[in-house]
Amino acid sequence: MGKIIDVVVVTYNRLPLLKECLESLLGQRENLSGIFVIDNHSTDGTTEYLAKIDDSLVKATTLSDNIGGAAGFEYGVNLATVEGNGDYIWIMDDDTIPNIGASSALIKKARLLNNEFGFLCSNVRWTDGTATNIAHVSKNWPDKIMEGLVGVVSATFVSILVPKENVNNLGLPLGQMQIWGDDTEYTTRLSSFKVSFFVSDSIAVHKTSYNLMQDSLKTIQSDRIWRFKSMYRNLIYIKRHYGSKKDIVKMILANVVTGLGSLAAKDHRLTRLGAAFSGTWNGFFFNPAVNLPNKETMGKKIED
Repeated sequence: MGKIIDVVVVTYNRLPLLKECLESLLGQRENLSGIFVIDNHSTDGTTEYLAKIDDSLVKATTLSDNIGGAAGFEYGVNLATVEGNGDYIWIMDDDTIPNIGASSALIKKARLLNNEFGFLCSNVRWTDGTATNIAHVSKNWPDKIMEGLVGVVSATFVSILVPKENVNNLGLPLGQMQIWGDDTEYTTRLSSFKVSFFVSDSIAVHKTSYNLMQDSLKTIQSDRIWRFKSMYRNLIYIKRHYGSKKDIVKMILANVVTGLGSLAAKDHRLTRLGAAFSGTWNGFFFNPAVNLPNKETMGKKIED
């Protein structure tokens, strides 16, 4: 098939999972042009581990600060687009473990579609085989079901394949989104440009400590509530830019209902409520700029 994929992996303090991720990727190196690992200033030995890797396929960058997951992906996609030699960018978290045939399955579908797609996403499973990180299907989702493709409008950064041409045309992920929603925005942007698909036979395991589909504002650990505030802001932004007025109203009501429901939580009730309300409000004033791939930013934020 040829070495036509540049991988972007963003990592922070998850060395055992990063090792497993890289082992899986190196096992399908025949399809890879490069593996761009963005180390978000880890403190668990990740930096030292990456420095000792003696493999030209792995191209590690350690940032001087933890700039957040969204900014890490913006940085990594920019780097892979400008410096990589592949035709596609394969984006994933460090706790993504793609099956050995995952990249080949994505390439086969890309060729079947003659590269006329916004993005392709893998069939993501949790460690017990149950579905997780489920992509949102499109209105015409069954059109190519017989070819193992399901139409989708958004997905997460747990194994998505993007033609480099699309990155050059539509820009990079929004680093200012911080966390939770940057992947939804980026994949929505891509699918608004061209139809996008879930690839049923490209399997990836999201090796989190629990199935993230169980997360809710009401039940999430108190030290992670801020992530929901970021998410509600980002979702309002997404509806403002890609949805209708009706979609915006529905999102506001959903956020309000979720916030009020969090008053039944065991702890930090007002903090949970505030995250929903303030995040929603902030979404109407949040207008980050979309950056195109460029060489100027690559030298910034790198550890000397």
